[in-house]
Amino acid sequence: MKNRFYAFLTHLILSGLVAVFTVIMVFFIWYPEPLDKATGVTEIFLMLLAIDIVIGPMMTFVVYQRGKAGLKLDLSIIATLQIAALIYGISTVFAGRPVFIVFNQDRFDIVRPVEIDTASAKKADLAGNETAKISWFRPRWIGAVAPADRKRSEEILISALDGGADWPQLPELYVPLEQVKQQMLKRARPLSALRKLDKNNTLLEMQDNHIKWLPLRGKTKDMSVLIDSDSAEIIKVVDINPWP
Repeated sequence: MKNRFYAFLTHLILSGLVAVFTVIMVFFIWYPEPLDKATGVTEIFLMLLAIDIVIGPMMTFVVYQRGKAGLKLDLSIIATLQIAALIYGISTVFAGRPVFIVFNQDRFDIVRPVEIDTASAKKADLAGNETAKISWFRPRWIGAVAPADRKRSEEILISALDGGADWPQLPELYVPLEQVKQQMLKRARPLSALRKLDKNNTLLEMQDNHIKWLPLRGKTKDMSVLIDSDSAEIIKVVDINPWP
């Protein structure tokens, strides 16, 4: 029993180290706080991670017996299954990560890789649009502007009305955030208006001077983006529902 417990503890520690690394990747790089809440990844990922961490060591505890015939094979199968489950979970979380936070017209939208229009992405790539390139790490803050071609504008409008791709999902429209900062400042609202929606006193220690805000459309939860009222620089995302 002592050897079995030792094997269980060793497996649990190794699984824990892997878990710490994946948590850092998910919550500090791919889904920086509070975007994890805006996309709804927190509960799903932690549940998958907890199951993967617990089941592997438990299976080791059940099968481990020093000198047992076929023990190496049993442990290899357990490790393979655990790694496969972890890879599946991580790949799912990676595919659903926010890659762009796009300012379009009067708000920001979170965009995931699966939502990007493929044909539009090819157009952006052919045009050499560096702003439309997806990062493997943190999400990129960018803007989207109306196309110069009126016919294309009408096509996008019809697509959006039918539930298809709109400005945030069309990389051909992406521009550096600097190009839309004047529009951001024009559309931004005073911090005093957001205080009325701040039920948890998130803004309690913030000064109204030099700070404005814009709505952020999330996947499971909408939030607010604080910006500098002079430079339009992004200050932070706060967990406050922007809609009265």
